[in-house]
Amino acid sequence: MAAAAVFFSSSALRPGLAPLRRWRALSLLAPWVDYSASSSPRSASSDEATIFSGTKLAKQVLKEVQSDVESWISFGNKRPHLTVVLVGDNPASHIYVRNKIKAAAAVGISSEVILRPKDISQEELLDMMVKLNKDSTVSGILVQLPLPDHIDERTVCNAITLEKDVDGFHIMNIGRLCLDQPSIIPATASAVWEIIKRTGIQTFGKNVVVAGRSKNVGMPISMLLHTDGEHERPGGDATVTITHRYTPKEQLKIHTQLADIVIVAAGIPKLITGDMVKEGAAVIDVGINYIHNTLSGKTELVGDVDFEDYTEQPKLLKLMQTCLEEHYSYCINGLCAFHSELRKPICKCIAGYNGERCEHLTLNLYAHNSYERYIAVGIGIGILTSGILAIIYCYVKKRCRKLKSPYKVCMGETAL
Repeated sequence: MAAAAVFFSSSALRPGLAPLRRWRALSLLAPWVDYSASSSPRSASSDEATIFSGTKLAKQVLKEVQSDVESWISFGNKRPHLTVVLVGDNPASHIYVRNKIKAAAAVGISSEVILRPKDISQEELLDMMVKLNKDSTVSGILVQLPLPDHIDERTVCNAITLEKDVDGFHIMNIGRLCLDQPSIIPATASAVWEIIKRTGIQTFGKNVVVAGRSKNVGMPISMLLHTDGEHERPGGDATVTITHRYTPKEQLKIHTQLADIVIVAAGIPKLITGDMVKEGAAVIDVGINYIHNTLSGKTELVGDVDFEDYTEQPKLLKLMQTCLEEHYSYCINGLCAFHSELRKPICKCIAGYNGERCEHLTLNLYAHNSYERYIAVGIGIGILTSGILAIIYCYVKKRCRKLKSPYKVCMGETAL
């Protein structure tokens, strides 16, 4: 079991939990979920994106975890045991739990599912956590989320003892993750980290966009990628930008076009399209969306990336190559691409800049063809009109004061 101990090097964890930790990453790369990572062309001869199958990675991890479990048991240790607590009748939650139990069985981890009605009280659920924490036969505890509205998820997650927290949602595990210390990492983030390492995607000094800010997915992924690679829990040394469902699409596109790696976990079907990703970038889609297909009448599972659109790249990209190293700083405020026919670098400026190297700031761009422009013009006209009226008023008032007779008509008033 030495391999697993090195892979999840954490002296604070119970030994029996080590196989469970690798299983968690497997369950997020499982064949029935079909996660994918894509990398666009790396050479001028390639016109389409390359798709890395999450299924193949899942099978590879499955064999490794299965071997670890067998090795663990051969040394006289008891078989790791997972207890899943499922509350209510949410169809998606039942599907997820079945998949997790299936993944556990495939690698030799024993498991059980405790079903409870949706009207269970929070006190009853917390009492159950206390009992499971004390049960020496239980190696790990997983409470399937979401829970019913009357139950506070954070309270329940924090009630699970630290070393049995398979999901990594305990506040101490999240805190250790943020401090670059060994901890149980939330499963989706762990799976993304596996994809990056196993496919050889480089993160050091790269620009990464994480679309999604959830505390269970987007945040831990961002923490893993941006932290120091030499810390106690090594990170990816990347520059990370976090966006979310309320980031305007045009702003999201600016961020993704500058990114070397795009990780999408926003829960919005086909959020990322081909025109939003630069050539040579890696795209990892971990979105899960159930949509109704009006043609087939069936419910389909789709991600957040429109891979069909992504593989059909704009024709212009077929004339473009990634800029050579000497051209990396050519575009000051934009994207650099080397035009294969013109044999020169071409800049695609981000919003607000223009010029051959995107060196000029366009000050009036923001108000162009927008309501802000018309508001600004209206305010200017109002100020100008007020100024003219003030001048007329002062002129007439001064003229009236110069009249000698107090009975003269001024300002339209009749003398008494």
